[in-house]
Amino acid sequence: MFKRFTFFIAIGIWANLSAQDLHFSQFYYNTLNLSPALSGQFDGNHRVTLNVRNQWLAVPVPYTTFSFLYDANTVLSKNKDVIGYGIGLDYDRAGDSKLSLAKLVGTVSYAMTVGKRHTVGIGFNPAIAQRRLSEGELRWDNQWTGDKYDPSISSKETYTPTGTFFFDLGTSVMYQYTLKPRTKIGVNGSLYHINRPNQSFYSNSGIKEQLPIRYLGFIDLSVGVGQYFDVLLAGIYQSQDKYQELVGSGRIRLYLNKTPGAVLNLLLGCNWRRDDALIPNLGFEWRNWLISGSYDMNTSPFKSVTTKRGGPELALQYNYKAVKALKINKKCPIY
Repeated sequence: MFKRFTFFIAIGIWANLSAQDLHFSQFYYNTLNLSPALSGQFDGNHRVTLNVRNQWLAVPVPYTTFSFLYDANTVLSKNKDVIGYGIGLDYDRAGDSKLSLAKLVGTVSYAMTVGKRHTVGIGFNPAIAQRRLSEGELRWDNQWTGDKYDPSISSKETYTPTGTFFFDLGTSVMYQYTLKPRTKIGVNGSLYHINRPNQSFYSNSGIKEQLPIRYLGFIDLSVGVGQYFDVLLAGIYQSQDKYQELVGSGRIRLYLNKTPGAVLNLLLGCNWRRDDALIPNLGFEWRNWLISGSYDMNTSPFKSVTTKRGGPELALQYNYKAVKALKINKKCPIY
């Protein structure tokens, strides 16, 4: 039992890592881990989103997080309801052991408009995932001879470095009220790991390490002010076992060029993570592209180690919107 406890410490504070999922400071661009009900629910036909995050660059073993999502939609001709669907990949690596999570995720959603201004929807994201680690940097008590460390000695541990594949499932609901095209509010509630999958490295020994359910609430508000200015507010709260996170965001969108085919908008703001970080961010929307960067300025007690260097994050998105065909106008015959 002591050896296994040592093992969990060695792979990078396992208890803390297993109690929380991937998270991004620019959470509003990470639909895959925010709300499956939002997949495919956008003004366009096809969308590709990439999120990359490096955390705690000042410490010897930084954390790297990657998320990719392709999603699309089909509008039903009968009632204009929207079916959203997509596929994504999450990857996370941390610590000396390179403890990693790889997850292949599918998303499906259905949204319907109630009246002219209300939209409600539901979504699911079934996934196949695997945790693994690298043994090269791990050290064990059995490999200590009394005066030195000897890597040639067996650790006598029976864990599986590649872990096991496991099935994961999440779901969410969404509501949106649209007053004007640029003035709207959305509310989402999500549950992840509702099947409590087992991610233990000791699965052959019958030891279970079940993922706790993650509860998430998300709200976003957009207010159009005049012709060239939007106020964007958002907030997220999530809890998973003992881990809790509260993040608020305030940004503005400036319309620098509204010419069709040459649209250019500036996004500028600052996010705040409770008891952890201030996160200034800057982005641009150009034609069908969005690029936004942020940087965590650590404000927690851990700043004495990180020297306030929490880490950079990048969001890149491409939104393809098909051009609607012009209607054919029949000219009256001339006699």
